[in-house]
Amino acid sequence: MASPSGVSKISLMSLRLVHKVIGVFVLLPTTLVAMFWTLLGVPALFDAFDNHGAAGASVGLSLALVAGWFGIVTLWRLYRNLGAAQFCERQTNDWIGLGAGVGASLYLLMTMPGQWLAAWPLVAAAYFALRLRACAMTARAPPV
Repeated sequence: MASPSGVSKISLMSLRLVHKVIGVFVLLPTTLVAMFWTLLGVPALFDAFDNHGAAGASVGLSLALVAGWFGIVTLWRLYRNLGAAQFCERQTNDWIGLGAGVGASLYLLMTMPGQWLAAWPLVAAAYFALRLRACAMTARAPPV
């Protein structure tokens, strides 16, 4: 029996599986790596601010650090609230958080060659962007 939105049970089960895989294999390692690099990076940023020759790079990395954590917190909030009713309510904040996280990932990819771990959160951002887009499309759909 199909659900009211026309999504089959198999489709729902596969979405739940993808959701769990994103949480365990993308969000958790991303958060752990971000914690590690934050612990190493914050003292280096303070040292770079003291050394006035590297102030431009340290400002960029500071912005990437803040934007990256904003993106990670947004991804965890979306992960937690996916099945809840409030998932579709605060989309503006969610899109801003996803954009900040994507911007931080792209900045780290451009400034640190070989840092492919920064591309990993882009998988979760793409997944949640598609889910937010689907939520927006069903909200705008005319009633049948």
